[in-house]
Amino acid sequence: MLDRFVSLVNKLRSTTGRLEKEGYLAEYKSDYEVKEVLYFLFNPYIVTGISDKKLFKKNKSAGTLLDSNLYEQSTAKNDNVSLLGLLEYFRKNNSGRDVDVEYLHNFVANFDNETREIIFGLVKKDLKLGIQEKTLNKVFGNGFIPVLNVMLAESWEDNKEYLEGKEFLVKMKLDGVRCVLIFNEGTPVFYSRGGRPIEDLVELAEEVKQLNQDYVYDGELLLSNPRPDMNIAEIYRATVKITSSDNEKRGVDFNIFDRVIKNDFIAGISIEPAIERVEGLSKELSKVNAPHLKDVGILHRGSDTSQIPTLFDKYTANGEEGLMLVPSDSPYECKRTKNLLKVKKFHTADVLVLSMEEGTGANKGKLGAVHVKFIGPDKREHTCKVGSGFKQEDRELYFANPDQIIGKIIEIGYFEVSKNQNDDNYSLRFPTFKHVRNDKDEISMY
Repeated sequence: MLDRFVSLVNKLRSTTGRLEKEGYLAEYKSDYEVKEVLYFLFNPYIVTGISDKKLFKKNKSAGTLLDSNLYEQSTAKNDNVSLLGLLEYFRKNNSGRDVDVEYLHNFVANFDNETREIIFGLVKKDLKLGIQEKTLNKVFGNGFIPVLNVMLAESWEDNKEYLEGKEFLVKMKLDGVRCVLIFNEGTPVFYSRGGRPIEDLVELAEEVKQLNQDYVYDGELLLSNPRPDMNIAEIYRATVKITSSDNEKRGVDFNIFDRVIKNDFIAGISIEPAIERVEGLSKELSKVNAPHLKDVGILHRGSDTSQIPTLFDKYTANGEEGLMLVPSDSPYECKRTKNLLKVKKFHTADVLVLSMEEGTGANKGKLGAVHVKFIGPDKREHTCKVGSGFKQEDRELYFANPDQIIGKIIEIGYFEVSKNQNDDNYSLRFPTFKHVRNDKDEISMY
Protein backbone atom coordinates (compact mmCIF):
# COMPACT_ATOMS: atom_id res chain seq x y z
CA MET A 1 0.00 0.00 0.00
CA LEU A 2 3.04 2.27 0.29
CA ASP A 3 3.04 2.59 -3.50
CA ARG A 4 -0.59 3.73 -3.44
CA PHE A 5 0.13 6.39 -0.84
CA VAL A 6 3.19 7.65 -2.74
CA SER A 7 1.00 7.88 -5.84
CA LEU A 8 -1.55 9.97 -3.93
CA VAL A 9 1.19 12.26 -2.61
CA ASN A 10 2.44 12.89 -6.14
CA LYS A 11 -1.08 13.60 -7.38
CA LEU A 12 -1.77 16.10 -4.59
CA ARG A 13 1.55 17.84 -5.18
CA SER A 14 0.93 18.07 -8.92
CA THR A 15 -1.81 20.69 -8.57
CA THR A 16 -2.74 23.72 -6.50
CA GLY A 17 -6.42 23.47 -7.39
CA ARG A 18 -8.75 22.71 -4.51
CA LEU A 19 -11.27 20.77 -6.59
CA GLU A 20 -8.52 18.71 -8.22
CA LYS A 21 -7.10 17.77 -4.83
CA GLU A 22 -10.56 16.81 -3.57
CA GLY A 23 -11.02 14.67 -6.66
CA TYR A 24 -7.74 12.83 -6.10
CA LEU A 25 -8.63 12.18 -2.47
CA ALA A 26 -12.09 10.90 -3.45
CA GLU A 27 -10.40 8.13 -5.45
CA TYR A 28 -9.30 6.64 -2.11
CA LYS A 29 -12.64 6.74 -0.29
CA SER A 30 -12.71 2.95 -0.14
CA ASP A 31 -8.99 2.51 0.53
CA TYR A 32 -8.86 1.81 4.25
CA GLU A 33 -5.06 1.69 4.42
CA VAL A 34 -4.41 5.02 2.67
CA LYS A 35 -7.06 6.65 4.84
CA GLU A 36 -5.33 5.27 7.94
CA VAL A 37 -2.08 6.91 6.83
CA LEU A 38 -3.84 10.24 6.27
CA TYR A 39 -5.50 9.90 9.67
CA PHE A 40 -2.11 9.34 11.29
CA LEU A 41 -0.58 12.34 9.53
CA PHE A 42 -3.32 14.86 10.23
CA ASN A 43 -4.67 13.79 13.63
CA PRO A 44 -3.20 16.37 16.05
CA TYR A 45 -3.61 14.01 19.00
CA ILE A 46 -1.15 11.51 17.54
CA VAL A 47 2.46 12.40 18.37
CA THR A 48 5.66 10.55 17.52
CA GLY A 49 8.45 12.41 19.30
CA ILE A 50 10.50 12.42 16.09
CA SER A 51 12.02 15.60 14.65
CA ASP A 52 14.76 16.55 12.20
CA LYS A 53 17.14 17.10 15.08
CA LYS A 54 16.62 13.61 16.43
CA LEU A 55 16.90 12.02 13.00
CA PHE A 56 20.23 13.73 12.36
CA LYS A 57 21.68 12.34 15.58
CA LYS A 58 22.57 9.15 13.70
CA ASN A 59 25.06 11.05 11.54
CA LYS A 60 25.47 14.73 12.32
CA SER A 61 27.85 15.18 9.38
CA ALA A 62 25.25 14.08 6.84
CA GLY A 63 24.11 16.92 4.63
CA THR A 64 20.58 15.57 4.40
CA LEU A 65 18.44 12.82 5.82
CA LEU A 66 18.33 11.42 2.31
CA ASP A 67 22.12 11.04 2.15
CA SER A 68 22.71 7.47 0.99
CA ASN A 69 25.79 7.23 3.24
CA LEU A 70 23.43 7.02 6.19
CA TYR A 71 22.23 3.64 5.01
CA GLU A 72 25.24 1.91 3.48
CA GLN A 73 26.25 0.31 6.76
CA SER A 74 22.71 -0.47 7.90
CA THR A 75 22.18 -4.20 8.20
CA ALA A 76 19.09 -4.55 10.41
CA LYS A 77 16.53 -3.79 7.72
CA ASN A 78 12.86 -4.02 8.73
CA ASP A 79 11.86 -5.81 5.55
CA ASN A 80 8.75 -7.41 7.02
CA VAL A 81 7.24 -4.28 8.55
CA SER A 82 4.47 -2.56 6.60
CA LEU A 83 3.98 1.20 6.50
CA LEU A 84 0.96 0.86 8.77
CA GLY A 85 3.08 -1.29 11.09
CA LEU A 86 5.70 1.46 11.19
CA LEU A 87 3.12 4.11 12.03
CA GLU A 88 1.59 1.91 14.72
CA TYR A 89 5.07 1.46 16.20
CA PHE A 90 5.45 5.23 16.56
CA ARG A 91 1.97 5.62 18.03
CA LYS A 92 3.08 3.31 20.85
CA ASN A 93 6.70 4.50 21.06
CA ASN A 94 6.44 8.27 20.89
CA SER A 95 9.20 9.57 23.14
CA GLY A 96 11.87 9.95 20.45
CA ARG A 97 14.35 7.44 21.88
CA ASP A 98 17.55 6.64 20.00
CA VAL A 99 16.29 3.11 19.44
CA ASP A 100 13.17 4.52 17.75
CA VAL A 101 15.27 6.72 15.47
CA GLU A 102 17.36 3.70 14.54
CA TYR A 103 14.19 1.73 13.84
CA LEU A 104 13.06 4.40 11.39
CA HIS A 105 16.41 4.63 9.62
CA ASN A 106 16.44 0.87 9.21
CA PHE A 107 12.94 0.90 7.79
CA VAL A 108 13.74 3.44 5.05
CA ALA A 109 17.11 1.93 4.12
CA ASN A 110 15.80 -0.05 1.13
CA PHE A 111 13.75 2.77 -0.42
CA ASP A 112 14.63 5.46 -2.92
CA ASN A 113 15.02 9.09 -1.86
CA GLU A 114 11.49 10.11 -2.86
CA THR A 115 9.94 7.37 -0.73
CA ARG A 116 12.29 8.09 2.16
CA GLU A 117 11.28 11.75 2.13
CA ILE A 118 7.62 10.78 2.30
CA ILE A 119 8.15 8.28 5.12
CA PHE A 120 10.22 10.76 7.13
CA GLY A 121 7.53 13.38 6.64
CA LEU A 122 4.86 10.98 7.85
CA VAL A 123 6.70 10.04 11.03
CA LYS A 124 7.68 13.64 11.74
CA LYS A 125 4.09 14.59 10.89
CA ASP A 126 5.20 17.49 8.71
CA LEU A 127 4.65 16.00 5.25
CA LYS A 128 3.37 18.78 2.97
CA LEU A 129 0.44 17.82 0.74
CA GLY A 130 -1.22 21.18 0.19
CA ILE A 131 -4.41 20.15 2.00
CA GLN A 132 -5.92 20.80 5.42
CA GLU A 133 -8.03 18.86 7.87
CA LYS A 134 -11.22 20.49 6.61
CA THR A 135 -10.53 19.15 3.10
CA LEU A 136 -10.16 15.61 4.41
CA ASN A 137 -13.32 15.96 6.47
CA LYS A 138 -15.19 17.23 3.44
CA VAL A 139 -14.10 14.26 1.31
CA PHE A 140 -14.12 11.44 3.88
CA GLY A 141 -16.85 12.70 6.19
CA ASN A 142 -17.22 15.18 9.02
CA GLY A 143 -15.10 14.14 11.99
CA PHE A 144 -12.70 11.96 9.99
CA ILE A 145 -9.88 14.13 11.35
CA PRO A 146 -10.40 15.66 14.80
CA VAL A 147 -9.53 19.35 14.82
CA LEU A 148 -7.70 20.86 17.78
CA ASN A 149 -9.32 24.23 18.38
CA VAL A 150 -9.09 26.48 21.42
CA MET A 151 -11.42 29.11 22.85
CA LEU A 152 -10.80 32.48 21.19
CA ALA A 153 -11.99 35.89 22.30
CA GLU A 154 -14.22 38.48 20.73
CA SER A 155 -13.74 42.20 21.42
CA TRP A 156 -15.49 43.66 24.46
CA GLU A 157 -15.78 47.01 22.65
CA ASP A 158 -18.00 45.34 20.04
CA ASN A 159 -20.01 43.25 22.53
CA LYS A 160 -20.49 45.40 25.63
CA GLU A 161 -24.17 44.53 25.88
CA TYR A 162 -23.41 40.81 26.15
CA LEU A 163 -22.33 41.06 29.79
CA GLU A 164 -25.20 43.25 30.93
CA GLY A 165 -27.10 41.54 33.76
CA LYS A 166 -24.56 38.72 34.02
CA GLU A 167 -21.97 37.92 36.64
CA PHE A 168 -18.54 37.83 35.04
CA LEU A 169 -14.94 37.05 35.91
CA VAL A 170 -12.02 39.35 35.13
CA LYS A 171 -8.56 37.94 34.44
CA MET A 172 -5.30 39.40 33.21
CA LYS A 173 -4.67 39.29 29.49
CA LEU A 174 -1.29 37.73 28.80
CA ASP A 175 0.73 38.18 25.62
CA GLY A 176 2.61 34.92 25.29
CA VAL A 177 2.61 31.77 23.20
CA ARG A 178 -0.79 30.10 23.48
CA CYS A 179 -0.35 26.57 24.73
CA VAL A 180 -2.66 23.64 25.37
CA LEU A 181 -1.54 20.66 27.46
CA ILE A 182 -3.08 17.28 26.65
CA PHE A 183 -2.05 13.91 28.04
CA ASN A 184 -1.81 11.25 25.34
CA GLU A 185 -1.75 7.82 26.97
CA GLY A 186 0.08 9.27 29.96
CA THR A 187 2.52 11.37 27.94
CA PRO A 188 2.16 15.15 28.33
CA VAL A 189 2.01 16.90 24.96
CA PHE A 190 2.05 20.68 24.57
CA TYR A 191 0.30 22.11 21.53
CA SER A 192 0.27 25.55 19.94
CA ARG A 193 -3.13 27.06 19.16
CA GLY A 194 -2.65 25.78 15.60
CA GLY A 195 -2.41 22.19 16.79
CA ARG A 196 1.35 21.77 16.38
CA PRO A 197 3.27 20.03 19.19
CA ILE A 198 5.72 22.23 21.10
CA GLU A 199 8.44 19.71 21.88
CA ASP A 200 11.24 19.53 24.45
CA LEU A 201 9.64 21.69 27.16
CA VAL A 202 11.69 19.63 29.58
CA GLU A 203 11.00 21.55 32.80
CA LEU A 204 7.28 21.78 32.18
CA ALA A 205 7.00 18.18 30.98
CA GLU A 206 8.26 17.01 34.35
CA GLU A 207 6.14 19.35 36.46
CA VAL A 208 2.83 18.70 34.69
CA LYS A 209 3.02 15.02 35.59
CA GLN A 210 1.47 16.13 38.90
CA LEU A 211 -1.69 17.30 37.13
CA ASN A 212 -4.90 15.37 36.51
CA GLN A 213 -4.53 13.63 33.16
CA ASP A 214 -8.30 13.60 32.59
CA TYR A 215 -8.16 17.35 31.88
CA VAL A 216 -6.85 19.59 29.12
CA TYR A 217 -5.06 22.71 30.38
CA ASP A 218 -5.23 25.96 28.42
CA GLY A 219 -2.82 28.84 28.95
CA GLU A 220 0.13 30.88 27.74
CA LEU A 221 3.85 30.23 27.78
CA LEU A 222 5.86 33.20 29.05
CA LEU A 223 9.48 33.85 29.97
CA SER A 224 10.02 32.73 33.57
CA ASN A 225 12.17 35.53 34.93
CA PRO A 226 12.07 38.61 32.69
CA ARG A 227 14.32 41.52 33.52
CA PRO A 228 12.53 44.41 35.27
CA ASP A 229 13.22 46.69 32.29
CA MET A 230 11.62 44.35 29.70
CA ASN A 231 8.29 45.43 28.22
CA ILE A 232 5.50 43.14 27.01
CA ALA A 233 6.82 42.94 23.45
CA GLU A 234 10.34 42.09 24.59
CA ILE A 235 9.08 39.38 26.93
CA TYR A 236 7.04 37.90 24.10
CA ARG A 237 10.02 37.85 21.75
CA ALA A 238 12.22 36.19 24.36
CA THR A 239 9.49 33.59 24.92
CA VAL A 240 9.21 32.87 21.20
CA LYS A 241 12.98 32.55 20.91
CA ILE A 242 12.92 29.78 23.50
CA THR A 243 9.80 27.98 22.33
CA SER A 244 10.85 27.97 18.66
CA SER A 245 14.39 26.72 19.25
CA ASP A 246 15.52 23.21 18.34
CA ASN A 247 17.11 22.69 21.74
CA GLU A 248 15.67 21.74 25.09
CA LYS A 249 13.29 24.50 26.09
CA ARG A 250 13.86 25.83 29.59
CA GLY A 251 13.07 29.08 31.36
CA VAL A 252 9.39 29.43 30.46
CA ASP A 253 6.32 29.27 32.68
CA PHE A 254 2.98 27.74 31.76
CA ASN A 255 0.42 30.34 32.86
CA ILE A 256 -2.82 28.34 33.03
CA PHE A 257 -6.16 30.11 32.84
CA ASP A 258 -8.59 27.25 32.20
CA ARG A 259 -8.97 23.51 32.37
CA VAL A 260 -11.49 21.35 30.53
CA ILE A 261 -12.39 17.68 30.77
CA LYS A 262 -10.46 16.00 27.96
CA ASN A 263 -13.42 14.31 26.30
CA ASP A 264 -15.33 17.61 26.32
CA PHE A 265 -12.39 19.42 24.72
CA ILE A 266 -12.16 16.86 21.94
CA ALA A 267 -15.93 17.17 21.43
CA GLY A 268 -15.53 20.96 21.12
CA ILE A 269 -17.49 22.16 24.17
CA SER A 270 -17.62 21.80 27.93
CA ILE A 271 -20.81 22.89 29.67
CA GLU A 272 -19.11 23.02 33.08
CA PRO A 273 -19.52 26.68 34.16
CA ALA A 274 -16.43 28.88 33.93
CA ILE A 275 -16.43 29.64 37.66
CA GLU A 276 -16.31 25.93 38.48
CA ARG A 277 -13.53 25.29 35.97
CA VAL A 278 -11.45 28.20 37.24
CA GLU A 279 -11.92 27.42 40.94
CA GLY A 280 -11.15 23.75 40.33
CA LEU A 281 -7.97 24.71 38.49
CA SER A 282 -6.84 27.05 41.29
CA LYS A 283 -7.48 24.37 43.90
CA GLU A 284 -5.49 21.83 41.92
CA LEU A 285 -2.52 24.11 41.29
CA SER A 286 -2.34 25.08 44.95
CA LYS A 287 -1.60 21.44 45.81
CA VAL A 288 1.29 20.83 43.42
CA ASN A 289 4.96 21.71 43.81
CA ALA A 290 5.55 23.17 40.37
CA PRO A 291 7.37 26.52 40.18
CA HIS A 292 6.81 26.81 36.42
CA LEU A 293 3.04 26.25 36.56
CA LYS A 294 1.25 29.53 37.28
CA ASP A 295 -2.41 30.08 38.08
CA VAL A 296 -3.90 33.00 36.15
CA GLY A 297 -6.30 33.83 38.94
CA ILE A 298 -9.45 35.94 39.13
CA LEU A 299 -8.81 39.68 39.53
CA HIS A 300 -12.47 40.58 39.98
CA ARG A 301 -15.87 38.88 40.16
CA GLY A 302 -19.05 40.88 39.82
CA SER A 303 -21.90 42.01 37.60
CA ASP A 304 -21.32 45.78 37.40
CA THR A 305 -19.95 46.38 33.90
CA SER A 306 -19.20 50.02 34.78
CA GLN A 307 -16.22 48.66 36.77
CA ILE A 308 -14.54 47.28 33.64
CA PRO A 309 -12.97 50.59 32.45
CA THR A 310 -11.75 51.31 35.99
CA LEU A 311 -10.15 47.88 36.26
CA PHE A 312 -8.68 48.25 32.80
CA ASP A 313 -7.06 51.61 33.63
CA LYS A 314 -5.74 50.23 36.91
CA TYR A 315 -3.90 47.29 35.40
CA THR A 316 -2.75 48.83 32.12
CA ALA A 317 -1.25 51.69 34.13
CA ASN A 318 1.06 49.06 35.60
CA GLY A 319 2.18 47.95 32.15
CA GLU A 320 -0.29 45.11 31.58
CA GLU A 321 -1.73 44.65 28.11
CA GLY A 322 -5.40 44.31 28.97
CA LEU A 323 -8.11 42.16 30.54
CA MET A 324 -10.13 39.07 29.72
CA LEU A 325 -13.82 38.83 30.66
CA VAL A 326 -15.72 35.55 31.10
CA PRO A 327 -19.38 35.12 32.13
CA SER A 328 -19.34 33.05 35.33
CA ASP A 329 -21.81 30.45 34.06
CA SER A 330 -20.46 30.19 30.51
CA PRO A 331 -19.16 27.03 28.81
CA TYR A 332 -15.75 26.46 27.26
CA GLU A 333 -16.23 26.55 23.49
CA CYS A 334 -13.53 25.52 21.04
CA LYS A 335 -14.11 28.49 18.73
CA ARG A 336 -14.22 32.28 18.76
CA THR A 337 -17.03 33.24 21.14
CA LYS A 338 -18.60 36.07 23.12
CA ASN A 339 -18.12 33.94 26.23
CA LEU A 340 -14.54 35.21 26.21
CA LEU A 341 -14.10 38.95 25.70
CA LYS A 342 -10.88 40.88 25.32
CA VAL A 343 -10.41 44.44 26.61
CA LYS A 344 -7.56 46.37 24.96
CA LYS A 345 -6.77 49.99 24.13
CA PHE A 346 -5.90 49.10 20.58
CA HIS A 347 -7.43 46.37 18.50
CA THR A 348 -5.21 43.48 17.51
CA ALA A 349 -5.02 41.59 14.25
CA ASP A 350 -3.04 38.71 12.81
CA VAL A 351 -2.25 39.65 9.22
CA LEU A 352 -0.32 38.04 6.37
CA VAL A 353 2.82 39.75 5.10
CA LEU A 354 2.78 39.91 1.29
CA SER A 355 5.90 41.96 0.55
CA MET A 356 8.25 44.58 1.92
CA GLU A 357 9.74 47.84 0.77
CA GLU A 358 13.07 49.46 1.50
CA GLY A 359 13.16 52.44 3.82
CA THR A 360 14.43 55.92 3.08
CA GLY A 361 16.68 58.33 4.96
CA ALA A 362 17.93 56.70 8.15
CA ASN A 363 16.24 53.45 7.07
CA LYS A 364 17.96 53.28 3.67
CA GLY A 365 19.19 49.71 3.23
CA LYS A 366 16.75 48.54 5.88
CA LEU A 367 13.11 47.53 5.98
CA GLY A 368 10.85 50.55 5.62
CA ALA A 369 7.44 48.87 5.70
CA VAL A 370 5.61 45.66 4.93
CA HIS A 371 2.47 45.24 2.87
CA VAL A 372 -0.08 43.02 4.60
CA LYS A 373 -3.40 41.35 3.91
CA PHE A 374 -6.27 41.57 6.40
CA ILE A 375 -10.00 40.81 6.51
CA GLY A 376 -12.36 43.80 6.45
CA PRO A 377 -15.84 44.18 7.94
CA ASP A 378 -17.23 43.08 4.55
CA LYS A 379 -15.42 39.72 5.03
CA ARG A 380 -13.28 40.45 1.98
CA GLU A 381 -9.50 40.61 1.84
CA HIS A 382 -7.87 44.05 1.85
CA THR A 383 -4.29 45.28 2.00
CA CYS A 384 -2.47 48.07 3.78
CA LYS A 385 1.05 49.11 4.69
CA VAL A 386 2.61 48.71 8.15
CA GLY A 387 5.70 50.79 8.79
CA SER A 388 5.58 51.59 12.51
CA GLY A 389 6.59 49.48 15.47
CA PHE A 390 9.78 47.99 14.02
CA LYS A 391 12.95 48.36 16.04
CA GLN A 392 16.13 49.14 14.15
CA GLU A 393 17.39 45.60 14.68
CA ASP A 394 14.08 44.35 13.24
CA ARG A 395 14.51 46.53 10.15
CA GLU A 396 18.04 45.24 9.59
CA LEU A 397 17.16 41.59 10.26
CA TYR A 398 14.10 41.40 8.01
CA PHE A 399 15.65 43.38 5.16
CA ALA A 400 18.63 41.00 5.13
CA ASN A 401 16.42 37.93 5.65
CA PRO A 402 13.04 38.63 4.00
CA ASP A 403 11.99 34.99 4.31
CA GLN A 404 11.72 35.53 8.07
CA ILE A 405 8.75 37.87 7.60
CA ILE A 406 7.36 37.62 4.06
CA GLY A 407 4.69 34.94 3.93
CA LYS A 408 4.46 34.96 7.72
CA ILE A 409 1.64 35.96 10.03
CA ILE A 410 2.46 39.02 12.11
CA GLU A 411 0.50 40.52 14.97
CA ILE A 412 -0.24 44.22 14.68
CA GLY A 413 -2.07 46.78 16.76
CA TYR A 414 -4.42 49.27 15.12
CA PHE A 415 -6.84 51.97 16.21
CA GLU A 416 -9.75 51.19 13.93
CA VAL A 417 -10.81 49.92 10.50
CA SER A 418 -11.58 52.80 8.15
CA LYS A 419 -13.33 52.83 4.78
CA ASN A 420 -11.58 54.51 1.88
CA GLN A 421 -13.27 57.64 0.57
CA ASN A 422 -12.84 56.84 -3.12
CA ASP A 423 -13.79 53.16 -3.26
CA ASP A 424 -15.26 50.28 -1.26
CA ASN A 425 -11.96 49.13 0.18
CA TYR A 426 -10.93 49.28 3.83
CA SER A 427 -7.71 50.20 5.56
CA LEU A 428 -6.34 50.15 9.11
CA ARG A 429 -5.64 53.34 11.04
CA PHE A 430 -2.30 53.55 12.83
CA PRO A 431 -1.19 49.94 12.21
CA THR A 432 1.82 49.05 14.35
CA PHE A 433 4.01 45.97 14.13
CA LYS A 434 4.19 43.91 17.32
CA HIS A 435 5.89 40.64 16.37
CA VAL A 436 5.95 37.65 14.05
CA ARG A 437 3.52 34.90 15.12
CA ASN A 438 5.29 31.65 14.32
CA ASP A 439 2.58 29.84 16.27
CA LYS A 440 -0.19 30.93 13.89
CA ASP A 441 -0.89 30.48 10.20
CA GLU A 442 -4.22 32.21 9.59
CA ILE A 443 -5.45 35.78 9.33
CA SER A 444 -7.75 36.89 12.15
CA MET A 445 -9.23 40.19 13.26
CA TYR A 446 -10.25 40.65 16.88
